[in-house]
Amino acid sequence: MLNNSMLTQAQKDGVLRFIRSLKTDRFTFRDVVRAVDADSNQRRNLQKFLDELDSEGVVRRVKKTLYMLPARENLVSGVLQCHRDGYGFLIPDDRVRQKEDIFIPARNMGEAVHEDRVLVKVLRKTVSARPGVRRRHAVGARSRARDLKERIEGSVVRILERKHPTVVGKYFARHRFQFVVPLDARMIHDIQIPFQSTMGAREGQIVAAEITVPPSRNQAPRGKIIEVLGFPGEPGIEYKIVEHKFGLPVHFSADALGEAEAIPDRPLKGDFEEREDFREALCITIDGETARDFDDAVSVRKLPSGHFLLSVHIADVSHYVREGAAIDSEAYARGTSVYFPDRAIPMLPPRLSDNICSLKPNADRLVLTAILEVGSRGRIVAKRFTKGVIRSRARMTYTSVAKILLHQDPKETKRYAGLIPMLETMKELCLILSKKRFRRGSLDFDLPEAEIRFDLGGKIESVLPAERNIAHRIIEEFMLAANECVAETLSSSGIPALYRVHEDPDPEKVEAFAEFALSLGYKLGKSDGEHRPKDFQKFILQLQGKPEEKFLVYLMLRSFMQARYSERNLGHFGLAAAEYTHFTSPIRRYPDLLTHRLLKHCISSDAPPAWVERIRRRLPEIAVHTSSRERTADEAEREIEQIKKAQFMADKIGEEFEAVVFSTSRQGFSVELLKHYVEGFVPVGSLMDDFYVYHEKTRSIVGERRRRRFRPGSRVQVRLDAVDIETARLAFSVV
Repeated sequence: MLNNSMLTQAQKDGVLRFIRSLKTDRFTFRDVVRAVDADSNQRRNLQKFLDELDSEGVVRRVKKTLYMLPARENLVSGVLQCHRDGYGFLIPDDRVRQKEDIFIPARNMGEAVHEDRVLVKVLRKTVSARPGVRRRHAVGARSRARDLKERIEGSVVRILERKHPTVVGKYFARHRFQFVVPLDARMIHDIQIPFQSTMGAREGQIVAAEITVPPSRNQAPRGKIIEVLGFPGEPGIEYKIVEHKFGLPVHFSADALGEAEAIPDRPLKGDFEEREDFREALCITIDGETARDFDDAVSVRKLPSGHFLLSVHIADVSHYVREGAAIDSEAYARGTSVYFPDRAIPMLPPRLSDNICSLKPNADRLVLTAILEVGSRGRIVAKRFTKGVIRSRARMTYTSVAKILLHQDPKETKRYAGLIPMLETMKELCLILSKKRFRRGSLDFDLPEAEIRFDLGGKIESVLPAERNIAHRIIEEFMLAANECVAETLSSSGIPALYRVHEDPDPEKVEAFAEFALSLGYKLGKSDGEHRPKDFQKFILQLQGKPEEKFLVYLMLRSFMQARYSERNLGHFGLAAAEYTHFTSPIRRYPDLLTHRLLKHCISSDAPPAWVERIRRRLPEIAVHTSSRERTADEAEREIEQIKKAQFMADKIGEEFEAVVFSTSRQGFSVELLKHYVEGFVPVGSLMDDFYVYHEKTRSIVGERRRRRFRPGSRVQVRLDAVDIETARLAFSVV
């Protein structure tokens, strides 16, 4: 029988969110009751939960109904990143308050495992050797000093969210016991499986196991198998692995699908009321060849003044996805669509994402439109936002637009003859906006992504760097301008907003990077004693065409903060923008959908005060959740990409390739092949012609006798020795 007085997990999480969001150091029991909406039957259990937090040091009870927080710097929430040796680091949620990662020794892990969101109590600062650093090649006091680092140490006091309710691993059956070995080496515990919980799994199969008893200091975790995924190498098993490993929901609930089916497949007559009619305006979509949903359409024309009138039409998803509905709840849980090389896991049911919300050509579609008047030097001289209806004239691709604008391709020019004047105007405006961003210091990174191409039978035929042409730049510049203008409008309105923020980099990390870059002959300057966006911009210009370019840009990015969502406007360092948000992709990103709702209330000035306050209270939670889902999607996409690359290379063992050294470490160096856009690793133990020493200052591996040197940017001839598809690792040796 259900005990209705019990606190739900959501209410417990709500208590912790309330505590973390407090602006003062004290609160009352009544404050907590209101925050989690606890009824009279639940108050006794709420009191017990607060007593638990008191015993853990999360709060301190000073009177019967009065509580205080310990020093804020002593309690930090974040995501746990574990090492296979048992220790870990907390990546803080709030990088403004806690800039450094926090070291968690194995003895202080409690029941937490890799990538759990946890609450950590800061214990002390210690000076010790960096974990995992091998000193085999370290010589002298100076090298030993480099291995020493002051670090903040902490202890896990509470698990806020289990990142991996299920663990993917290989099943092993022994005479007296069964267990699952996780595929991710950072999940350091094997999971014991009782005989009755194996679901008939066979030795060597890949399975998904649910942890029923978490690990502790003296006990390995126990679990039960919930799905047998298959044997390694079976077709499509990599997708099952990644879906379970990252908790990606593939199927929509019956309620969400039912709501989607009830939505008409075309706008109704009543939907056009109080909307501007742009159906006669010349507007188009420009996307990749394989795109299935179209968030944005654009239109540009020159005004008599010489200014440009840019209209960015974004699919009005919020018209169909009502706040609190089943589709909305599921979209929030997913946070984002996930895109793999040959398939996708959408945020919205396909009936919306591929149909009514997709801006298909020659179909009436509802939009939220940003209309921007842009001066001849890129300044936005006027802007307004409105609900509208459009009819796109063409579904164009990046390739076709580039053929027209760069190569005057006869076939494409004839096909789109009526659109060419507007495309030429788009190119002109794109270059103006790009120059404006450059003048203020905005950073552009030309690190290409991999494009994996398949033949008709679904076999990978090539892995190449994805092309980025003028058409990509046109859409990118127009979307950046729209996003920035929406952020400025929300910021000045007083309505709460969800910003896309990129905080200033940690000065210590930047100084360490600048010192290393200088050792290679590249100087990172300063402006008024600080490293500003323009300094990094100038630094990137030095690297163009140099062997070390990709590696140094990669290292530079690692010294930066990670872009995320925040309820606070902290600016965007990389774009050199004072305000920035995400507005242009509501089909595939939940933050954009929320921004549409906020913008609608802003431009109509009819937002109920109660709704505004409710959104304001929820924004910190939404920011953390959507940032987390974005990171998860990125990791899942990277993992599938690496597996696909490994599959592509599996039949090439023994072949030789020309490659470039990408990065180095004491264990060896990574290489990137020139023929295929594929990476692999050369272990230092495979270098048999000499005894090699790693020089940390120059990131070089140097032979003591022959002085042969491997450093980022070096050209090498390598042979593929082994491919491990399960871990997506390629092992090479130098020829």
